[in-house]
Amino acid sequence: MSRTATAATLTESTSEAPRAVLFAELDYPSGFVRVNSSDRAIVFSSNTYKGVGELGAVSSIGEASELQASGLELSLTGIDTANIAHAFENAQGRAGKVWLGFLDTNYALVADPALMFSGRIDSVSVELGQVGTVRVALENRIVAWERPKVRRYTNEDQQQRFTGDLFLEFVAQTVNKELLWGVGSLEQVPRQPSSGSATSSSGAGVDDSPITLVNLDQGRGGQRIGPEGGP
Repeated sequence: MSRTATAATLTESTSEAPRAVLFAELDYPSGFVRVNSSDRAIVFSSNTYKGVGELGAVSSIGEASELQASGLELSLTGIDTANIAHAFENAQGRAGKVWLGFLDTNYALVADPALMFSGRIDSVSVELGQVGTVRVALENRIVAWERPKVRRYTNEDQQQRFTGDLFLEFVAQTVNKELLWGVGSLEQVPRQPSSGSATSSSGAGVDDSPITLVNLDQGRGGQRIGPEGGP
């Protein structure tokens, strides 16, 4: 992914003693979790990132010359129970970002940190013991290209995407539904009176023209039937 860095960030990164700091933001269902790798809270982009110091770690961010998905792992140890509750939420597929920034000699943030990784939360694991550890695996969005996207023309699938839409409500009933097209047997079908035809004893017009019916039972073509049922 392309990255941009401000002139101040580039200058600080080439100093004799650069003070690098990583920022991580995870979009959990109950709210964002924002931490940084320093020993103090830092305000970045109008948001406060809690300092976790040596308690947090970020794996190396791999890159290749070919187009392929590279992920990384975030880990946090020694966290309190108030923050460990996020680890048990279903956050798969939600956004996760990592920035690289620098602090000046007064430990103030040099504007602006560069975005190093932007992807999705893949999995979250929790290790409980004397010291609790939470590991969050992030994956690149390119991984989604390798996953098949299977959609069905069913009411259940339609409800997942458009709740309340009844367009496919009766699709399941059509599987074993018997539909008859035309007429199923050779029967005389009464014709409606029409103008210009013969007149019956009651004075109403009667259309004596033959009717073409299709005998579906015998699988033959249409037969012409007269008004009395004969050919």
